[in-house]
Amino acid sequence: MLEEKEKKLSKAEEEKLHVYFVEKVVTLMTGAMGLVAALAWNDAIRKLFERVFGTQGSGDITAMFIYAAVITTAIILVTYRLTRIVEKMKRKEKDKK
Repeated sequence: MLEEKEKKLSKAEEEKLHVYFVEKVVTLMTGAMGLVAALAWNDAIRKLFERVFGTQGSGDITAMFIYAAVITTAIILVTYRLTRIVEKMKRKEKDKK
């Protein structure tokens, strides 16, 4: 009976666990989205840039760098938004204390 009571978490502990869980999920999602973006859009965007800049000489290299910059920027923006969500959750938890 005593062990059963000890296993239950307090409301503050539950909230802390929830925030920790969300942080970890966001971290995993960020990594997964980076991988998905790199794999799923790689060929399509490369073909688009090849069409725009051509595949001859330095145009191909230019297209590859622009492609890398566009993908990196998109991933940074998504990561920034997800990080802000976690920060808001942490502030909310801290304000409750």
